[in-house]
Amino acid sequence: MNKHCVVIGAGIIGVSCAWHLQRRGLRVTLLDHELPGQACSSGNASCLSASSVIPFSYPGLIKKVPGWMLDPLGPMSIRPKDFPALIPWFWKFWRASNMQKVEAIAAAQAQLMHSVFADYDEILNATNAAHLRYAHGAIHVYDTEKEYRQGQWQADLRSRLGFEEHRLSPMELKSMVPCLKLENGVAMMMPDWHHLADPAKVTAHIAQHCFDHGGDWVQDRVSHVNADDSGVNVQTQSGRRIEADQLVIAAGAWSNTLAGQLDYKVPMIAKRGYSSTISDPGIELPYPVMSLSRVFVMTPMGTDLRVAGTAEFAALDAAPDYRRSKVLLKQASHYLDGLKTEGVTEWMGQRPMMSDSKPIISVSPRHSNVFYAFGHGHYGLTQGPTTGRLIADMVIGTEAPIDLAEFRFDRFAS
Repeated sequence: MNKHCVVIGAGIIGVSCAWHLQRRGLRVTLLDHELPGQACSSGNASCLSASSVIPFSYPGLIKKVPGWMLDPLGPMSIRPKDFPALIPWFWKFWRASNMQKVEAIAAAQAQLMHSVFADYDEILNATNAAHLRYAHGAIHVYDTEKEYRQGQWQADLRSRLGFEEHRLSPMELKSMVPCLKLENGVAMMMPDWHHLADPAKVTAHIAQHCFDHGGDWVQDRVSHVNADDSGVNVQTQSGRRIEADQLVIAAGAWSNTLAGQLDYKVPMIAKRGYSSTISDPGIELPYPVMSLSRVFVMTPMGTDLRVAGTAEFAALDAAPDYRRSKVLLKQASHYLDGLKTEGVTEWMGQRPMMSDSKPIISVSPRHSNVFYAFGHGHYGLTQGPTTGRLIADMVIGTEAPIDLAEFRFDRFAS
């Protein structure tokens, strides 16, 4: 097929799209203003959380928000000056919180999640990077029995959708993670979680494999895109003009600007996440541990420990507030006995968050040669290779093995 496809975005989503497209015989150009793996694919929690299918908007969530907002160590913050512009998104987010919609969204996400490990097998084995993934599972903890019981409906829904989890006794937990302090809390083993040694390294490795086999790399910022029946045109800030047959937009939180030039903007915002990576934590954590009570994750990454989480709502171009990273260290110290918090690297990333918690994996409603792959929220790393496979099939006209109607770009048109 000697068609030329440009992929905008060199995070795990865009890189996976480029890799799969090249494997199907297309000439591929990958374009981003940062090197592959240096945006959200760099400092995230590094977990492949296949069982995380529950949307972020669900019944009862709105009651928790005031408490989170008033707690300086809480998992959520909103910058007051940016809040008015976010109101339309929050309205749509709240409208998606009834149980009927929650179950439909979870079922749609499960379609993607059930194949993520097989898709990682394919892409990591082909690029000789399988050693960078760990399939040990993860441990979820609640501070109290009451909080665990309040979340039981989510576990029941995950079980109905085919995901496993089981409660650990205090003795089992102590033998698995001796440094973890949980007192009277509850611990759950989540076998449908894996993690990567380094998400930035994995993303860059896949990209390099694509380049080594003929893919082109352009480091530049896109200023304008257009498309018609004859092809697509991408213009960059440096004045470069790239013409191609097809275009994939996988630019994460920045995708809406480009979508607005080709179709229209969709209800997506940048939900900021922060992390702190400790180079010498002084403890050994064999599994990723997620606190459902405090809403953050602690992930072992070789000799390092990454503590990631929090949700900050602010303008896309707002400066980072690294107090959020420091909060994460305090939260980790609550759970990990003997944790050292010197030698820390702080990071902030912009999660592309849809109001209905589902990504867009879709052809453009106006241009048959334009495809969208963005809006994965917290699960871009998890769903990257799966999205890449589905987009590549879509580009070459192969019928998808699952129903992608729930992920259409035009689902917001009404």
